[in-house]
Amino acid sequence: MRRRCHKSYSIGEKRKLLASFEWLGLSSRRFCEIEGIPRATWRDWRKNSKKIKETAINAKRKTLSGQGAKCSIPFRNHLLSLMKDVRRGEHILTSMHMITFMKTYYEDWLTTYTEGKRDGYKSLLKLCQDFARRHNF
Repeated sequence: MRRRCHKSYSIGEKRKLLASFEWLGLSSRRFCEIEGIPRATWRDWRKNSKKIKETAINAKRKTLSGQGAKCSIPFRNHLLSLMKDVRRGEHILTSMHMITFMKTYYEDWLTTYTEGKRDGYKSLLKLCQDFARRHNF
């Protein structure tokens, strides 16, 4: 069986295709056959058509943005300022500094985070290391 070639469309192409669909008045199935667009892709575009049409981003971009992992630390700005303060004081920043900060100021969040984990300390340590790496520390 031949592998299907995956094509990505820019925002501008999506806008043109959505406009031509409305102008032609064909069924979704027929339009997808003519244009060679997978139906699931077309369904997603139709669902997000308002965002696609009204967005002010560059038409050459492929996505509407917003992908990627969201930070699970609600106090990330406070933690980041602590990390910068430790660095400014010319001290070595360790994950233990971060965990101590969390224990001192955000104990409720810390207990709920570690609650359902098999090894709460290891997962918290990994979270701190990933956070530091993501912010170039």
